[in-house]
Amino acid sequence: MCLSVSLNEAYGIIMNTFDNLFRILSTGTPAEIKEAKKLIGKKWKTDHKEFGNAFELINKVIETFDLIKSPVNKSAVITGMTMFYLSLADKHFDALKSFIVKNLQNPDGRVRESARKTGNWLYISLTERTDPFIYPKGKELTEKQIVERRIARQQYINFVKELEILIDKYDDDAEADLEYIDEMKPSVYKSIQQMWVSLTSSRAYREIIEKITPVTLEVFDKRKVIERDLARIIKDCKIDKYTDVNDIKQMIFEEDNVKDLSNIIRMFDNGNTSNLNNVLEIISDAWNYFPHMSINGKCPFELYPIKK
Repeated sequence: MCLSVSLNEAYGIIMNTFDNLFRILSTGTPAEIKEAKKLIGKKWKTDHKEFGNAFELINKVIETFDLIKSPVNKSAVITGMTMFYLSLADKHFDALKSFIVKNLQNPDGRVRESARKTGNWLYISLTERTDPFIYPKGKELTEKQIVERRIARQQYINFVKELEILIDKYDDDAEADLEYIDEMKPSVYKSIQQMWVSLTSSRAYREIIEKITPVTLEVFDKRKVIERDLARIIKDCKIDKYTDVNDIKQMIFEEDNVKDLSNIIRMFDNGNTSNLNNVLEIISDAWNYFPHMSINGKCPFELYPIKK
C-alpha cells in the first residue's frame, strides 16, 4: 500500500524534526545534546535545501532563547544553528546578526564562543555577496547581483560599526597594553574584538572601504600607477607565485606600525642591490597612497601631503 504525502505535509514533518532537535538542545543532557547535533549534521548531508526554508522556526528559537536556563544548553542551541546560518544569512542577515551581537555580550564564555563561531557564517554571507562568483571572468553582474552587492556592502559596514561601538563600550583599560587579542583574559570585550578582527582583516572589507571612501583624482591615478609597478617588481624579484598586488595592499591596510613597512620591503630583497632603490621607491609610494585601516581607510598622503 502506497501512502501519498503532500508537499505541505512533508514540510511539516521536516520542520517538526528540527523543532524537536532544538528542544533537545535547549533542555537535554550533554549526551542528548551530542546526539542532536549529530542528527542535524546528518540532516544537512541529506536534505540541506530544507535548512533554507526554516527561518520561521529559527526565528522562534531566537525569540524564546532567553527562556533557556543553562548556559550549556544556550551554547548548544547557538552551535546547532550553524548550518541554518549558512542557509539563511543571505535573506535574513539583520535578524541573525542581531542575535549573534546580543550573545557576544553574554556573561558566560561558552555562550559567547558559540556565538562567535556561528557568527562566522555571517562573514561568509557578506563576502560572497560583496564579491559574487562570476563565470566566465569579465561577465557583467546581473541586476539582482548588483542590488545584493550594494545591500551586502552596507550590511558589512554597519556590522563593523556596531562592533566598534561595543568595543568602546566594553573597553577595559587593563587590556590597553596587550599587543595581541590572544593575550587578553576571557571577556565580552575579547569576544567582540575577535569578531571585529575576523570581519576587518579581510580583502573583502578592504575593497569595500576603497570603493566607498572618496579620494582625489591625483590619489586615484597614482594608485593605478603603483599597482602596475608593484605587479612588475613582484615578477622581477621573483616573489612566490601566490603573492599578488592585492596581498601587498592587504598588508598595508592591516599594518599596526611602521615596522610592517620594513617587513614588506624584506619580501622583495632578492640580493640584487642594483634594483633596491627602485623597490624602495615603489613600496614607499604604495605605503603612502594605499588605504590604511588605522586611519579609517585613508592613506598617509591624504593626511600629510608629500611635498614635491
